[in-house]
Amino acid sequence: MEAKTMSLAIGSGSDAWGSRDGLQRPMVPPKFPSPAIQQPIPRVIAADSQVCPRCKGAGYTRHDVPYGHPNFGKIEKCTCKLAAEREKRKHDLLRLSQLGGLAGKTFASFDWLVPGVQEAYTAAWEYAHCPDGWLVLIGTHGCGKTHLAAAAANLLLGRDQPVLITTIPDLLDHLRATYAPTSEVAYDSLYTLMCEAGVLVLDDLGAQHTTPWAEEKLFQLLNRRYVWRSPTIVTTNHIRLSGVSERIRSRLSDIGVVRSVTFGPAAGDYRLQKRR
Repeated sequence: MEAKTMSLAIGSGSDAWGSRDGLQRPMVPPKFPSPAIQQPIPRVIAADSQVCPRCKGAGYTRHDVPYGHPNFGKIEKCTCKLAAEREKRKHDLLRLSQLGGLAGKTFASFDWLVPGVQEAYTAAWEYAHCPDGWLVLIGTHGCGKTHLAAAAANLLLGRDQPVLITTIPDLLDHLRATYAPTSEVAYDSLYTLMCEAGVLVLDDLGAQHTTPWAEEKLFQLLNRRYVWRSPTIVTTNHIRLSGVSERIRSRLSDIGVVRSVTFGPAAGDYRLQKRR
């Protein structure tokens, strides 16, 4: 009786055999996932269709690779987050752009039969369909430069391209405004947004008020895009780029990057010659 009592006492606790029910059985060690294999990322589609089924709304995903792989444990932005960031950039660029009065400036609404505009029209149309390098449109006041630059921008926007179109004086004003204590945008953020715009359309080069600060900031922006060969359209009234700073003129004259088109002498004032 004493031995039985002791046996029950032993069996009633958690002994070396791992028995709590009186039955003696060896303890099975708990199983943990092997550290050598990365657990696969769940791909179950969430009930809420608004939540990304890939990252479940986290915005990031892990590389599904085995232990020892260079990307093991690393995370990357999910495609949904990349798409959201791209949409935000497009929205921010559109907010900065001056498309209110330029929305109707299209290739269809441009009268290419006006004397002196055919080469510029063709160059702008080709560039809009395949934006590569830079396009510089040179001509006197009112010859149609802004219309063609805006037509290219509108066509690219219609193809879901991130475009910023603005006059150079306004672009500099936007940068200058970031220094105000009440500004909600940091200078670096705005400058980066301009530098990284898919297509940058700058109207009226040479119309800006020239100060050392303005010249330096404009050069920095154009030089960065020049080095990257980022698609850029520039319009100017300065024939043969006279009056443009030497550093900027040098980059605008690089035929390896820039296609430069000067409106013909017969172009005159496009507004007065176009057909109604």
